[in-house]
Amino acid sequence: MTADDTPGRGFWIGLAVGLPVMVYGAAELIGQAGWPRAGDVAVWLGGGLLLHDLLLAPLVIAVVWAVGTVFPSGLRAPVRAGILGSALVVAIGWPALRGYGNRPDNRTIHPLDYSTAVLTAIALVWLLVAAWMLIAWVHGRRGLRGE
Repeated sequence: MTADDTPGRGFWIGLAVGLPVMVYGAAELIGQAGWPRAGDVAVWLGGGLLLHDLLLAPLVIAVVWAVGTVFPSGLRAPVRAGILGSALVVAIGWPALRGYGNRPDNRTIHPLDYSTAVLTAIALVWLLVAAWMLIAWVHGRRGLRGE
């Protein structure tokens, strides 16, 4: 059985809307910043794609596989969601944690304690994971008692 790989209506609509927006963005980048800076942006974007495909995606696959071998089937989904949620919180908070964009003459750029904020968000993610696991456990226990 083979899947139909022909693009559907959504693909063509997305292409018709997205392609002109991308061309406009590239033209504005070149017009505002010049070719050398646009080339730097292209290298940065290409590096991000390579980083994702060669490092991040294989790492996520390895972690998902490891979780699948360690945890019982009923707990795999919550733990995987917690790991993914924690990774996303760190990825989103990374620029502020590292202080990217900070300027000594403008202390309002990063006015908060971002390490505390990131740790709080991770704690909330794992609190939700624990609640999910507890609900799954309660439902599993009810199934065993025939309720």
